[in-house]
Amino acid sequence: MLLVWLGQRDSQRAEYLADELAAKAGGSAAAASMLDAFLLSDAIEMVVRREARAGHGPDRWRIAADEARASAAASLPAMRQLSVRDRASLFASHPPQGLRSRMIRERQSHAAAVTLTEARLERIDSELTRHYERIVRDISWGG
Repeated sequence: MLLVWLGQRDSQRAEYLADELAAKAGGSAAAASMLDAFLLSDAIEMVVRREARAGHGPDRWRIAADEARASAAASLPAMRQLSVRDRASLFASHPPQGLRSRMIRERQSHAAAVTLTEARLERIDSELTRHYERIVRDISWGG
């Protein structure tokens, strides 16, 4: 049991390190926003599924996800706090999203070292087109 506990603590430290690296790469604001998206994953997944079932592609998925995030913005502080209370455990492999978000927000702010331009986004989308099509099929057929 001691080995499991020690291993889980290392896993949690690795998560905090990954968050710090994300903040250095994409900027602190983007890293914190990513962690908030994890808190809202159920709502985001629901709207993406809805758009996929309606036959819309990734552009509309992003818009719907942004709308879901905007509508939940006022409740995010409470959701962060709730995650700290509900998900904190010595035996958890991941620290609570609220603590991870707090660490990013309270540490030294980093500017983005890497930015995503529209041209890069279009190139990535074109490379992922066949995967997007598979996702739409999987969702439409009952996923």
